[in-house]
Amino acid sequence: MRFTYSCRTDKGTVRENNQDSLVVKSAALGASRVALAAVCDGVGGLSRGEEASRKAAELLSAWFDYELPQIMGESGADRLMPRRLRQLVKEINQEIYCANCRSHISSATTLTAVLLWDYRYLIAHIGDSRVYRIGRQARQMTQDHSWVAQEVAMGRMTREEARKSDRQNVILKCIGAEKEAEPDILEGHIQEETVFLLCTDGFWRLVEEPEWNVFFSPAAAREGNLTEHLYYMTEAVKRRGESDNITAVAIRVF
Repeated sequence: MRFTYSCRTDKGTVRENNQDSLVVKSAALGASRVALAAVCDGVGGLSRGEEASRKAAELLSAWFDYELPQIMGESGADRLMPRRLRQLVKEINQEIYCANCRSHISSATTLTAVLLWDYRYLIAHIGDSRVYRIGRQARQMTQDHSWVAQEVAMGRMTREEARKSDRQNVILKCIGAEKEAEPDILEGHIQEETVFLLCTDGFWRLVEEPEWNVFFSPAAAREGNLTEHLYYMTEAVKRRGESDNITAVAIRVF
């Protein structure tokens, strides 16, 4: 398995600081090439969201460097990985939650990560950042843990109403706000050239549906345009009125 990647982060047009954090790492572990990408978005309305997102990213990065090589060296690593990634997210939540309690502060973050190896993918997700998988067509892989997403799923709100709602930033699940956190875990095989796009809500909120395929398809990636397109779309969503932090990571697997 081979991969290339590009990333982009911006504090947006209004925020004084960037509460987003990202991780992009790759390594040769035995006979396998392994990549990890993650985006974390500090939850607005809570103090020090940037500290929570940065800490989550640091813990993911350390896990990739120090524990993942051991897991990859064990027999049955493919079976172990989903269980261990779920537990890792819970441990990250526990560490941030306990730090909040000790410091008497409230901080929290979304966490969305993709691990790639041997034409397999593993996604860990909590919050309203997203993963898109783009092959012949674009598909949103993750479900938003937000109030408006819940209302749309229950049929009480349309997608257009959700986009215009003043409650679209209300998060129902995140890292650090509660003692326990249960992430969504998704896994599968990669059978064709694919681009995985991870992004915070400041990026995806104002991207139109056709634009995912136009700018982030494998064909666009083959032409070496991922960096250019990430920059273009970041500037585009800012022109469209996005004031939140904007972060995206695109990985082409081939």
